[in-house]
Amino acid sequence: MHTPWIVPILGVGGFVIGKMIGPAIARGWGRAAAALFGSESVGTYAERHSNIDALESRGDYQGAVNAWEAVAVRQPRNTWPLIRAGELYVRRLNDPGMALERYRNARDLSGITPELHRYTSQKIIDLYLGPLNDERRGMAELRRLMEMHPGTREADGARETLAAIRAKHNP
Repeated sequence: MHTPWIVPILGVGGFVIGKMIGPAIARGWGRAAAALFGSESVGTYAERHSNIDALESRGDYQGAVNAWEAVAVRQPRNTWPLIRAGELYVRRLNDPGMALERYRNARDLSGITPELHRYTSQKIIDLYLGPLNDERRGMAELRRLMEMHPGTREADGARETLAAIRAKHNP
């Protein structure tokens, strides 16, 4: 379910991501990761992480988070386990604070691709403007996204969202 503040941020990119992720979830997270981030960043996901997928399938979300975090420790330059842990924290464990921390850790890894940087930045913004209800920090993240990725759809969406928030406070 989309909330009104997310639509300008996601724009066409969010629609495309949603259309890619939805069907890919049915085929497995490995293919979703490859579709989103390229097969090089995922490696042989199915061989390495199908046990974690099995934990998720059984509803052992805390076990899956623990397993993803263990992968993140073993592979400190890999953003994917942090993103997966963040997704579980926000969607299954109802812990947006931990999700925020995981997305920040992923976003701040050296060597992160611009696409993943924008993706994790949007996740952080979504958390601040949504469940964390911290508009001030959300606005700071919107400005950061615009500065770091000028000329992108995400920056355009951030600019529109920032303007809408300001207009709400200064009618």
